[in-house]
Amino acid sequence: MIKKLMRSKRGEGYIDTAVSVVVFVMILVVAINIFSFITLKQEMDQIAEELIETATYSGSFEGDFWSRDSELLNQYYYYGIYTSAEKYYNSTYGRVQLGDTMTVKIDVQTYLKGLGVFKIPVTVSVTRSGISEKYWK
Repeated sequence: MIKKLMRSKRGEGYIDTAVSVVVFVMILVVAINIFSFITLKQEMDQIAEELIETATYSGSFEGDFWSRDSELLNQYYYYGIYTSAEKYYNSTYGRVQLGDTMTVKIDVQTYLKGLGVFKIPVTVSVTRSGISEKYWK
């Protein structure tokens, strides 16, 4: 009797269907995560572009730069920002001389979603650089 039940193929379709549904849901979760990361990266590109444009126009990482940063921070979400320059004209004010390179790096810490109790951290980074357009006397 047990050998007869072991050879039986009844119910095999239910197992195939259940496995197919689980695989489909996993693929769907991965696709949604990829789409959300692409969207996040595009928003970060826009933020970094606006910040480096403001910094290069004013020739410094002060005043206009930080006010634009706070506007974007209110508009979007929390992100970490790092600024640097090839050479500072005055490092206490973050001023960069005409023709020197300025760099803005933005980091956002996020998680893969849809994995239940597992939280896998992912850091998305964008770096933009530009040339200072201001001459400091």
